[in-house]
Amino acid sequence: MNKYISAPLLFLLAGISALTPFATDGYLSAIPVMAKDLNTDISMVSITVSLYIFGLAIGQLIGGPLSDRFGRKSIIVLGLIIFSIASFFIPYATSLEMLWVVRIIQAIGGGVSVVGVPAIIRDNTAGKDSARLFSLIMLITMLAPSIAPSVGTLILKALNWQWIFTSLFVVGVIVTIAVVIIMPKDVKATNNIKGGGYLSVFKEKRALGYLVAQGFCFSVLMTFLTNAPFAYIEHFQASETFFSGLLILNVLGVSIVNRINHHLLHRYEPNQLLTLFLSVQLIGIVVLVVATVFFPDNLWFTVAGFVLTTATIGGVIPNASACFMHYFGKNAGIAAATLGATQYILGAVVSAVAAILSHDSLWPIVLIMMTATLIALLGATYRSQPQLTSDLEEQV
Repeated sequence: MNKYISAPLLFLLAGISALTPFATDGYLSAIPVMAKDLNTDISMVSITVSLYIFGLAIGQLIGGPLSDRFGRKSIIVLGLIIFSIASFFIPYATSLEMLWVVRIIQAIGGGVSVVGVPAIIRDNTAGKDSARLFSLIMLITMLAPSIAPSVGTLILKALNWQWIFTSLFVVGVIVTIAVVIIMPKDVKATNNIKGGGYLSVFKEKRALGYLVAQGFCFSVLMTFLTNAPFAYIEHFQASETFFSGLLILNVLGVSIVNRINHHLLHRYEPNQLLTLFLSVQLIGIVVLVVATVFFPDNLWFTVAGFVLTTATIGGVIPNASACFMHYFGKNAGIAAATLGATQYILGAVVSAVAAILSHDSLWPIVLIMMTATLIALLGATYRSQPQLTSDLEEQV
């Protein structure tokens, strides 16, 4: 393909993608305080992470077809405006129910905007080129979850938890303005909605295994993020500041694996690396099982298991995305929405179940993460994809 993505646009796409990890990680250390202020259980506030992911799925299902029909830029701006407005009103939530509602609206806006990112990549690249771009954007967006917990803790100590969400409003406004100024007007699908809608995506059976692999692998990450406050702060009695530091280890792990994946893509195909990294993730789960059985009071053994398990996300997501999107050219927006919605719905449901069950034990978290990893590995190996060349022999 002769198209390319300029450096400013690439960083802008990364900025749009970074809103989601910032919105999910930035207030994790404040969850116990929020639960106290709202007079509810910590697990009920932790579910707001899962609700956000669920809202992202809804937003993507809405935004995908709209971006195919009206172009990427206008729909991305619409989503960012919804995200920013909802972020502004979250601090004024006076009850758990109100917090849940506004949080879902915030997530829908985030979903409408972020669904345009993989669609734009697929509009302009294919195969290994797509995998490299997905990998690079993922590396850039790692800055958000690495900084967000520390920034959130700092805001919590200096002010209160409400200001954490006010900062999301400010960031959302800045990204919206950047999209209006930087993103070219012609960044849109070259084909209108003529690909058969969502049904056409599920008819492409060669892509479904990768859909399952990415969805359940992402649920492993969301299970960790949703339950990290319980595991580290409640179970191991870590302070909020120390908790933020521990999360940085996970981000560093993802970044390192991401760079390893980028290097390996010069020699191996995305589908081969996908299976490799999911196998490594399973090893991380084994470490967690050993830690939970034999060293239940050893924080660092558990941390090692969590870091190894989540680090592989840096290799799984870019390769699974490239493998899946390879099969969709005419309806990239709908395909991206299907991929995003599936991973977010699975992530929301799986992580919420883990949060509800893990009142006094790490076992529900570990067992659910193990099950999700096994399903993801089965999905990745269900169908063996031929080599993904940059020329895109199959222009769908």
